[in-house]
Amino acid sequence: MCGILGACDKFEAVPLEYKSTPQEEAQEAVLNTIKPTWELELMETNGYVMAFKDKKYDKLFTRTLGWNGGDGVLTTLLPDGNAFWSFNDSWYGVVDGENRSRDGNKVNFPRNTIMVQTPGDEEENLVWLADFVQTTDPAASRYYQARTHIRHPKASLSEEEVQKGEIDQDWLYWAGDATVCNNQLQVLWNGVDNTNQQALMRHEGICLATYSLEGNPGDDSYMKLINADHHFNDADIYGYGSTLWEDEDGHIYLYGSYNNYDMLVARTARHDLTSPWEYYVSDEQGNFSWQTTYPTEQEVKRSRIQDTDCSMPWVIKKGDTYYMFAQAKWFGREMYIFRSDKPYGPFVDCKRLFGLPDLLDKLGERTYKNLYMVNLHPHLSRNGELVFSTNTDAKDFGDNFNAVGSADFYRPYFYRVYNWEKVYDE
Repeated sequence: MCGILGACDKFEAVPLEYKSTPQEEAQEAVLNTIKPTWELELMETNGYVMAFKDKKYDKLFTRTLGWNGGDGVLTTLLPDGNAFWSFNDSWYGVVDGENRSRDGNKVNFPRNTIMVQTPGDEEENLVWLADFVQTTDPAASRYYQARTHIRHPKASLSEEEVQKGEIDQDWLYWAGDATVCNNQLQVLWNGVDNTNQQALMRHEGICLATYSLEGNPGDDSYMKLINADHHFNDADIYGYGSTLWEDEDGHIYLYGSYNNYDMLVARTARHDLTSPWEYYVSDEQGNFSWQTTYPTEQEVKRSRIQDTDCSMPWVIKKGDTYYMFAQAKWFGREMYIFRSDKPYGPFVDCKRLFGLPDLLDKLGERTYKNLYMVNLHPHLSRNGELVFSTNTDAKDFGDNFNAVGSADFYRPYFYRVYNWEKVYDE
């Protein structure tokens, strides 16, 4: 046909113009806002959503003296711009900086501890508020080891044993969430019964601890424990207040769980944890209402507020929508996002937000046993992204010691997720 028409030698190929998709444009916009000093490493894209490893914060918590590992990892923004951090089981002592091994003879294991991070461009000023056994003689025992921050009143060690650096193992407190009221910090501490070594630890009761925020980190007044109400809520066994959301409607919403995967909610009367609590409970017909009496097991079995099994919920609001973020069931590697028009649900439209890695970025053995306590840190966000920390444990408790990289089990790793709110876009 070309010969007949005589036109082929006049045809010039015109390259097709590539047009970026809206998803690619959104991803490019994110990349253009990220500074090299943030040390973010792209881990996954999921439609619009981009998930990064935060290598800067990973390095910040890769430590060799004093605190060198721990789980829990909750944060609260304070009025002075500082950030309060609480941890559950933590390692204190000395770690080999080159091969990242944790010598079992040079560390101890406080069951909870606290820290304050002061603001700054480098984000590196961490002030550990631990009660150290001794920090003056590296050759002596218990160098930079610490005591448990807040002891349970049923704990059995004597004061002499505690001063030596021994740690209570029978009754403990693990951290719940915290809030600021009247320029004081209110922290919920969950009681833990660990007296039966052959059974799972059992949650029992809540202590409300109140701390002074006068002065600056390092002052005797700053973060001084004003009061610890060890019987604040003796009835609690479902961990209400493991995470909090302070809503513009005047309530603090307190999230807990039944059997780890049925999310529950209570709320305070005011933005004050000491104000009366009420619990969101369903009747047998599926009708929810708020009640002041602590719910029975039969009531909580029918009162979950989300449509898909998950654990450790975090709720925030953007625009007119409340979003819940939670980890997939059975220590799942995936993070879910839900949405609702109310802070107490129902949280529906569950979608996969992003996935977490199977291997840790560390020396030595990189596989871990469980991924747990995936916590959200809203105030660490720089550009509206979500900031998560994860906890991972070794396959065997003994793997936390004496091997290359052992100090990088049982410590937080950090992730930032951009364009998260676009997960529901077509």
